[in-house]
Amino acid sequence: MAVDYDLVIVGGTVQGRRGAALAAREGARVALVEPPGAVDRILNNQVALELLTQAVGGLGGFGSLKLGKSAVDGADWAVVRQRLPWAVELAAESLSSATLAAMGVDVVEGLGQFSPKPRLAFTTADRRLRARGYGLCPPTQATVPAIPGLASTPYHTLDDLADWDDLPESAVILGRSPQAIALAQCLALLGRPVTLLSRGDQLLPTEDGDMSLFGEQILRAAGVEVRLGQRPRVITYDGQFRVELADGATLHRQQLILGTAHQAMIEGLNLEALGLRPGAQRIPVDERLRTVHPRMFAWGPALGGYWATATGFQDVPIAVRNALYWPYRQRLTLHQPSLLPTVPALGRVGMTAHQAQRWFGSDASVIQVYLGQTLATHLAGDITGLCRWVVHRDGRLLGAQTWGTCARDLIQTVAGMMQNNLRIQHWERISALPHSHTEILAQMVDAWQQQRWQPGTRRRDWAENWCNWRRSRA
Repeated sequence: MAVDYDLVIVGGTVQGRRGAALAAREGARVALVEPPGAVDRILNNQVALELLTQAVGGLGGFGSLKLGKSAVDGADWAVVRQRLPWAVELAAESLSSATLAAMGVDVVEGLGQFSPKPRLAFTTADRRLRARGYGLCPPTQATVPAIPGLASTPYHTLDDLADWDDLPESAVILGRSPQAIALAQCLALLGRPVTLLSRGDQLLPTEDGDMSLFGEQILRAAGVEVRLGQRPRVITYDGQFRVELADGATLHRQQLILGTAHQAMIEGLNLEALGLRPGAQRIPVDERLRTVHPRMFAWGPALGGYWATATGFQDVPIAVRNALYWPYRQRLTLHQPSLLPTVPALGRVGMTAHQAQRWFGSDASVIQVYLGQTLATHLAGDITGLCRWVVHRDGRLLGAQTWGTCARDLIQTVAGMMQNNLRIQHWERISALPHSHTEILAQMVDAWQQQRWQPGTRRRDWAENWCNWRRSRA
């Protein structure tokens, strides 16, 4: 029996719109179903945090907007909100509803659910959409921890950041998500007392201990009170928040902000009828991004993970093309770059040093160069940061972490080389402009070559014997 579409995407995220645009570009007939205003809310919150981070860090842009510790009256936050619509329009101009409609995407605003019988379809209030394949890319929301008293308080979440009338005079942030860490630093740099509270013992749970400690020191230097390994016992509100901790300490702050892990907003989609476990906080998929239903694929932040907000974009072409064509493409999670948007930022991709040495033993080595060794960082006025690579003895790059204001661009370059299986010994062919941030890549390659050519190694001994023999024959 014929169907109306090649692909129906149940979206509500930027990644969902990218998937619809990709499918339409390749000639597929696509329907995109979104909750009203969902994508706009996500973009507003993401861009608002980006603007705030750049302004507080003095990174320029958007009329050289810059905030300082004297900005305590909310006027500068009003400027950020004033410039937010322009920034959002620039960020998503190619993915607006009008642009997608012009590409041939049938954009449906509304709620709906899957109907497995008599034939699988997605049903809205007035339409029944049937397709060869289905895509799941729903939005996420902050998980509300089960802390006594929390539910009855007027707490904020990062999901409504763009709607805040003003930044809080003081705040306690529950959780250690990348966005929560970035916001804590911004508030502290503005001179506002802020406490970052997490029950985890490490600030960055996916990184090596020393890299996480480096990030913790950056927060403390900015003025953030970091409390790790502590669990709130009870939370009350009487004009201000009162957080009692398990160790007996008490925090008093004007506002409480949830920066906890996110969970997929899949309630009401009737996924239980298709085999998904009720109450799931994320959508489980296989290596081809296929869900429990063979005709349904998923991508985006709803798949879960600490870096889900950043890594969801790399899954878009894999999931969409597997849904449209033969599903043989597999996701490569080790090649997906992620970013912690602090100042300086952390860019990371692949394995950590601990993970690589556990898998490969002595075949994995660690190379580290401080960004202060390049002239570009001195010219930019910020030498804080380092670059660390984990390299296999055969030249494969297993992972990379970069702290620095240039981390955003550097980590994408490194990830691209990893995706193309370019080994370190071949990176010498790539020229770096002098006195640029990419000069750090050449320094990293030099550091690795120095390890390979140390006196006493078989490679160095052979080369010395060769040179000695040639000199004796001259």
